[in-house]
Amino acid sequence: MKNNLKGLFVGTMLVAGLLVHNNSARAGGFNLYEFGGRASALAGAIVAQSADASTVFYNPAGIAFLENSQFYGGVTLIFPRGNFVGASPIFDDTVHESVANVFTPIGIHYAHKFNENLGAGLSITNPFGLGLEWEDDFPGRGISKNALVESFYISPVVAYKITPNFSIGVGADVVIAKIELTRNVYLFDSEGSPGYDVGEITMTGTSDLAIGFNLSAQYRANKLSLGFMYRHTIENKFNEGDAEFTIFDGLTVPQASAVAAAVLADQKVNTALDFPAFLSVGAHYQLTDKLGVEADYMWFKWSVFDELTLDFDNDALNQTIPFDYANAWQFRVGGEYAINEQLDLRAGYIFDKTPQPIESVSPLLPDDDRHDFSIGFGYTTGKYIFDAGYMFVNIGDRSTVEDGEGQNHNGFNGTYNSNASLLWASFGMNF
Repeated sequence: MKNNLKGLFVGTMLVAGLLVHNNSARAGGFNLYEFGGRASALAGAIVAQSADASTVFYNPAGIAFLENSQFYGGVTLIFPRGNFVGASPIFDDTVHESVANVFTPIGIHYAHKFNENLGAGLSITNPFGLGLEWEDDFPGRGISKNALVESFYISPVVAYKITPNFSIGVGADVVIAKIELTRNVYLFDSEGSPGYDVGEITMTGTSDLAIGFNLSAQYRANKLSLGFMYRHTIENKFNEGDAEFTIFDGLTVPQASAVAAAVLADQKVNTALDFPAFLSVGAHYQLTDKLGVEADYMWFKWSVFDELTLDFDNDALNQTIPFDYANAWQFRVGGEYAINEQLDLRAGYIFDKTPQPIESVSPLLPDDDRHDFSIGFGYTTGKYIFDAGYMFVNIGDRSTVEDGEGQNHNGFNGTYNSNASLLWASFGMNF
C-alpha cells in the first residue's frame, strides 16, 4: 500500500470546512438571534424597539428609553433535522438522516438606568454556533460525522439619550469560541481508488480571548421609531488545539494499521476563523394603540470566509482551504397585538439569503435560502414578564448538481433537505 498523504488528508482538509460551515450556522448558516422571547416571536425585527433588557444585545442604544432597570433572560431549544440523497450514478436513492439533537443557546441580559438619560447593560449570548451529526454509516463520514461549534459573547454596553427622541449606544464584545469536530479518515493506495476507512480524527479547541465592538442608535417620534446597530467582525485564533486520531481495530487491508499508525499521530493544530460583522437597520410603526409592526434589514459580512489555513505540528499536513462565501442579507418583519394590558400576541417572518456557494455545500452544514415563521405571546403581571414562542425554519432542498454536473469541491454530490423547529421561553423582572 502506498502512503498517499494527499489522499489520506483529503478528509483533514475538510476539517477546515467543518470549522467554517458550523460557525456560519444560521444567517445563511445558523447565525443565531433568539436571545429574547419577545424579539424571537417578532422574528428578530426589534432593532427599532426597546421593550425589555434584551435590547442590550439587539440595540444597546435602546437602554436609554427603558423606564426601569431590568433583568431578562431565557433559553431556546433548537431541533435541527436534515437528510441527504446522493447523486446517481455513484449513489443509490437511500435517504440518509442526520442524528436528532437539541441545541440550547441562551440570552441573559441586565439593563441598568442611572437616570432618565444614561443607562448601561451586560448581555451573555451565543450569536454563532450549532452543529450537525450524521450516522456512522453515512457515506459522507469522511467529510463530517459530528460537528459542534459554540460562541460566547459577553457584551458590556452603555447608552445615552442625547435628546428626548434620540439615543446612542457603544459597547464591547468579549468572545470565546469552542469547537469539537469528528470525521473518518481514509487511506488511498492509488489516485481515484475508493480508499480504506482506517480511523477517525477528532479536533477540539478553545479560542484565545477576542474583543470586538458594537455601535447603535435609536430615534423615536410619536408613532414612528428607527433603529441602527452594528457589531464588528471577531477574529478567533485557535492556538494549540488538539487533533486526536483513532485507528480502527480489525483492519483487513494488509499494512493498513501500520501505515495509518505511522501517519495519524496525535498532535497540535492551529487555525483561525472569523465571526462576520453584521449591521441591522429597521423601522417600527404603531398603527393603532394595540397593533405595532416593524421591518428590519440585516447585512452580514460573510466574505470574511474566503479561505482557512490549518497549521499542524507535522508541516506536511498543512493546508489552505478556499471557501468563497459571499456577503448576505436578511429581511425581517414582525407584528405585535395587545389583547389587553397584560397579554400580547406576536408573529414574524424572515427571508434569509444564504452566503454559501454551491461548491461549498456539504455534509458539514448544508445551507440554502431560508424562510422562518414565528409566533409567540407575552404576559406581564406587576414587575414580572414572561415570553414564549415557536419558530419553524424551512431550508428545503439544495442540490450540488447543476446542469447535470456535480459542483461540490470534494466531489461529494447530492441533494440535502434541512429544517429546524425552535421553542423558547424568557423571564424578566423590573427593578
